[in-house]
Amino acid sequence: MASVGKKERNLFFIFKQTVVDIYHHLGYSMFISVLWFGLLVVSILFAQPFFNLLPATLENQTHPLNLFLSFLMFGVPYAAFILGPVQTVLFYQMNQVINDEAELKGLWDGLRKHYWTAAGVYALYTGLLLFCLVDLVICFFVLKDFTLKILGFFLLYLFLFLVFATLYLPGLLVLQRNTVKKVIKKTLILFLDNTLLTVGAFFILVLVGVVFTLIAPLLLLFFGSFLQVFMIHLFHGVMAKYPDPVVPALEESAGGSFDRNNG
Repeated sequence: MASVGKKERNLFFIFKQTVVDIYHHLGYSMFISVLWFGLLVVSILFAQPFFNLLPATLENQTHPLNLFLSFLMFGVPYAAFILGPVQTVLFYQMNQVINDEAELKGLWDGLRKHYWTAAGVYALYTGLLLFCLVDLVICFFVLKDFTLKILGFFLLYLFLFLVFATLYLPGLLVLQRNTVKKVIKKTLILFLDNTLLTVGAFFILVLVGVVFTLIAPLLLLFFGSFLQVFMIHLFHGVMAKYPDPVVPALEESAGGSFDRNNG
């Protein structure tokens, strides 16, 4: 069993299984990818006005917090009520697809089951990301104190830590029953316990994204489903490290566990 679990955590094996699953479900894979691409386009259009204001704000260095408060005011609700739930639904539906249980109504079922938990998780997580980003930019580009530059490097590591850890959010939302607090807690712990694997998986996704961007039809038709299936196999591979609890009562007395079915 240990060797099987180790194989499931092999990035080459995860990549291979992802390609195989997409090949066996081409129609649904393209459908999910088109939906994901639409979400990406809407997100870029939503963020574009803020990014256009960023250079001028940093150059003038007058009231830079106003811009970032705007990011916080609009970015958190967008991530909470649109971006996070839609990403969760696509993950849910693609999991149904590779298990040969998919129906079109699954999109609604996934939204109904996970909407409010996903909204809470992505609101909190986006708030943490923006908080780090705000302080990071202020430390490097607004204030001149050298001590704050050192703090900026710490914030950079924290920001990257949060970005990498997002790979586990959909799995903890869909493949387990977790509260908002448990999702955040388990996400951070899973990353800390699987740092190299998570960073390697993230860079594989970035590399695949770059390659698919150079071949536009692949980005439109396959990257979204590739992302979902890759995260599904990554989550299962990581969770193979943690044994299921033998007795439910022991799980509660220990404050919970990382079992694959329950929070």
